[in-house]
Amino acid sequence: MYYSVKEVSELTGVSTRTLRYYDTISLLKPHHYTESNYRMYSSKELDRLQLILFYKSLQFPLEEIKSLLTNDNTLSHLIMQRERLIAQADHIDKLIKVIDSTISYQKGEIQMTEQQKFEAFKVEKLKDNEALYGDELREKYDEDTLSKSHAHYKHLPQESFDKAEDAERKMFELLKVMINENLDVSDLIGKEIFEYHKMWLEIMSGMYSAEYHRNLASLYVQDERFAKYYNERVEGSCERLSEAILHYTK
Repeated sequence: MYYSVKEVSELTGVSTRTLRYYDTISLLKPHHYTESNYRMYSSKELDRLQLILFYKSLQFPLEEIKSLLTNDNTLSHLIMQRERLIAQADHIDKLIKVIDSTISYQKGEIQMTEQQKFEAFKVEKLKDNEALYGDELREKYDEDTLSKSHAHYKHLPQESFDKAEDAERKMFELLKVMINENLDVSDLIGKEIFEYHKMWLEIMSGMYSAEYHRNLASLYVQDERFAKYYNERVEGSCERLSEAILHYTK
């Protein structure tokens, strides 16, 4: 059975204009054209359109969707996306529970500790860090060390978290001065930058050693994702911070 553009539009909710555009960019070609040049679609094209709409709902750009659909690993990719959605749903469930608890807390029906107020957000941050940096960190640290650090962060009091963020803010302010004035890391400001980063690391990880600090300094300049985190806040700060850490952990 074949479907016209109008029939596909009515069946799927995708406008005829969009269907024609998908044909133009070779994202969704019709099964064939009639003698009058009308587009006709089969069930196979409808299956492909379903996948296109699925990936669009996950915010994939059209060019990436096109690439995914030309890949033979479509099934494995769908399974991976399903796992991501389950993880997202789990996170949403946790947030709903926090919101429900917060409503009860605001009504005076229950008490919430500072830790309970922010636990769901910290768990999500840990997941993000694991996805971004997990492989790199495991090359330098054993699983037990990382597990202890994660457990420490998860139960970090809000007061300590605020103190760490303040230390990081002051560190960036000094890094900006150092870069603008082209100061050496041996300058007093370099020492302050090191101390603020050390304070941040001690609070956030719950552990400290010069070797641990030096390993992080190496990761900062070797991995563009770490570099991006720092350089987006103060241009050139990643390299200067790494230099300061290496200088004061000799």
